[in-house]
Amino acid sequence: MKRLVLSVIVLAATFGLMEAAPFQTLGLLRTPDAYVLPHKAAELVLVGYYRNVEAPSYVGDEYNGFIPYGMIGVGILDRVELGFFGGDDVYFMNAKLKVIQESGTLPQISVGMDNIFSPVNKHRAQDYNPDDYPDIEWADHPDKVDYEYYSPYVVASKQAVFGGLSWMFNLGWGQNRYTGQVARSRIFNGLFSSIEISPFKDFAIQGEYDGKDFNAGLKYTVKNFTFRLGGEALEDLAKGSEGNGYEKNLRLAFGVSYLFDKYAEAKRRPELRRYAQDTDMDGTKIVTGGEIPVGVTESGTSVSILTPGTSLQSPGIVESSSYKELSPEVKDLLAELRNLREERQKAQKALEDLRKWLQELQEQNN
Repeated sequence: MKRLVLSVIVLAATFGLMEAAPFQTLGLLRTPDAYVLPHKAAELVLVGYYRNVEAPSYVGDEYNGFIPYGMIGVGILDRVELGFFGGDDVYFMNAKLKVIQESGTLPQISVGMDNIFSPVNKHRAQDYNPDDYPDIEWADHPDKVDYEYYSPYVVASKQAVFGGLSWMFNLGWGQNRYTGQVARSRIFNGLFSSIEISPFKDFAIQGEYDGKDFNAGLKYTVKNFTFRLGGEALEDLAKGSEGNGYEKNLRLAFGVSYLFDKYAEAKRRPELRRYAQDTDMDGTKIVTGGEIPVGVTESGTSVSILTPGTSLQSPGIVESSSYKELSPEVKDLLAELRNLREERQKAQKALEDLRKWLQELQEQNN
């Protein structure tokens, strides 16, 4: 019930704030995370982007309407990810390098460069408009600030499990496309952050601040397919109070991606369940082989997780207070061990009944 109430609240807030945004390849909506595609893996993203911009006034109708675009990302040596973007009258490449691998206590850290080779080849692109610079082809492009060329960044990401939910946090700093477009949004000077919460399996709610805009989105995964709905530029809602037309701007994007990972030996993110086992359970230990009793004590102080090759002796399992934090695989294992214990108890009872019957038969013969 707690998850359901939280999900309803966050979903209502998400739809209430949604303005939309084109998706990027190397992270959430418009911001990157520190994770990279594994070696020999690739991801194809196709997006339908609807844009209807009435302010600023110099934006022409040719930029409004339905804009399809695509992206593809590839992983190299479990350390580098490259992304390629094409559509919306622009093209560019993104690159990201993993510097520090995430562990149970340390975040993952990566550095990257966005919008490599972008035709929006001026910094502070928001300062250019067709009236002042008629020779610049993209001066009236409504999303030119998102396509500003050569935008470096550094980002840290950390996964966590608490409150019975899965979380991911990202915090980074970047330049160019990550900088604010007006004085009040330049206070953070390139800082960006994002959060992802998964109240249910394969479903996630995302929110981010990309250095100038507040964005929100939803994500649902079915095997190798991922479906996304996203939103951008919440500050337009505040601008609307000034009566300048920004409140009439509308951007909506829906994306579908497919992950090609048949030959990959790793995953884009380190296994989240491992952190739940390591950090959310007291006395948890992983057994890799040998003969060792398996069980959880009455006080819930120890759990032993078996891997192939481990023999089982005298199983005895009772649920601890941390049982709800276990991964589904570990819960299934505990259920199997519980069944083994029950079968062992039944066998012991049957042997005890047989022993008593033999004793009674012997007494009768005497």
